[in-house]
Amino acid sequence: MNEDNYKTGREGEEIIRNYLKKNGIPFFQADIIFKTIEGWFLAEIKKQEMYEPPPFWGHGLPDWQIKARLKFQKEMNVRAVLYIIDKKTEIVYWQYMDELIKGEQYQTHGKQPRLIFPIENFNILEL
Repeated sequence: MNEDNYKTGREGEEIIRNYLKKNGIPFFQADIIFKTIEGWFLAEIKKQEMYEPPPFWGHGLPDWQIKARLKFQKEMNVRAVLYIIDKKTEIVYWQYMDELIKGEQYQTHGKQPRLIFPIENFNILEL
């Protein structure tokens, strides 16, 4: 896809997002929706640095994103999964969001608050 087509596509998406907002229609943008032999999945993908202790080493995402994806999972029976590409190591961590939310978590504060999960709660994706 060339740059002009990409830009035009993004502009079109913005028009529809604005329409949905204006009309109070809930939405979110999925990073990827894919199907395996186990069924359909909704993936949120982040490339970020690992969160450092205290309280633990981990990765996460904004609280509102996990809530929206889990609501979608419940309503649509499409399981939500989080993929994290660690900026330093390029290791790809993954886990189902419903599994992450059951375990230990830490809410950060500040400019970009995140719900952080211990690194031990993730699987490593072998590329």
